[in-house]
Amino acid sequence: MLLDLSWSMSWQRRFQAAKKVALALDHYIRTKFPRDKFHVVGFSTEARELKGKELALAVWDMGYAFTNLQAGIRKAAEFIKRSGTRNNRVIVLTDGQPTAYFEGEHTSVEFPATMFGVSPNACKATLAEVRKATAQGITIDTFMLDNNPVPVEFVRELSRINGGRAVVCMPGELGDLIMLEEIKRRKIR
Repeated sequence: MLLDLSWSMSWQRRFQAAKKVALALDHYIRTKFPRDKFHVVGFSTEARELKGKELALAVWDMGYAFTNLQAGIRKAAEFIKRSGTRNNRVIVLTDGQPTAYFEGEHTSVEFPATMFGVSPNACKATLAEVRKATAQGITIDTFMLDNNPVPVEFVRELSRINGGRAVVCMPGELGDLIMLEEIKRRKIR
């Protein structure tokens, strides 16, 4: 699971809703399916794994307030590759507004052209990472916590490239959507 820790997630209680879902899903999988491998990756300007207490204490990143979804996808792909699992699925909880990306080995940040827009270079780099993940057989399901048309279109493009789902929802709907879907999906398996 990729959990957006960027500054924009602090708006409209997005981060609180996303963190609550991450904690619930982490607990559900660890208690009901203890042999399954489940990682939570927090991403802002950088990406890092959030384990147990780190996840419980996580807050949005004030010091690294940009959104590097590319870094999150890259980190998730590393975990999937190491685990050798057959279920190559990534769940992304975000507001869909990439503003940081890698240029070679360096991280670059880019403000959107408008307050509710996206950053063209960050989007391009993120979609390139999505193509790599797709080639590795990774499915990305994105839960978008904003209904602004510009970031929504970016998330839909991500979904078109990858074949995963793009779900636009508001923070209050997120928990029900993900938990019910995950329980239903596991019962089918």
